[in-house]
Amino acid sequence: MLGWLARVTLFSGKIAKSDPLAEEENEFASWYQAVAENPEYYANTEEGQKELAEMIRKESERLLEQIGKTVKRTKEIIWLSRYCSACEFFRGGPRMRCERWDVRIVKPFYGRPIWTRVQSKTLRDEKELAVEGINWDLKWREISDKVVERAVDHVNGGFPYYCYKGK
Repeated sequence: MLGWLARVTLFSGKIAKSDPLAEEENEFASWYQAVAENPEYYANTEEGQKELAEMIRKESERLLEQIGKTVKRTKEIIWLSRYCSACEFFRGGPRMRCERWDVRIVKPFYGRPIWTRVQSKTLRDEKELAVEGINWDLKWREISDKVVERAVDHVNGGFPYYCYKGK
């Protein structure tokens, strides 16, 4: 593992200084170097492990933010977790939202397709069904609320999403 950390440190050292992101990346590269220089502290002490976990969490958040800025957004909804309502990014009401990701939060088993008839592309004078949109306020099957609540408890394996921040 130490060899991997040393390689990362060397790679990180090649970032151009004129790049505005370079300083931020070098700041995070310094924790790789700190671990490489003092592995005993980070591996064998509780304080060191906590510091390392915090540094890794910050690096992960920074990378996710950077990826989020460059990748085309594909998700408009996320499933409701039992932890969402206790998160500082959660906005309740009839349309629950996550302010962190600017997405709608829906319960499992919700989202019924809205069908429309369109002209068939393969057969003349024939129509076929196509999904026009999704109504996120309706369940897709007749499932009891008790089952939905149990599913909410098991979203993300019963753990909070990694972006969870308590109020």
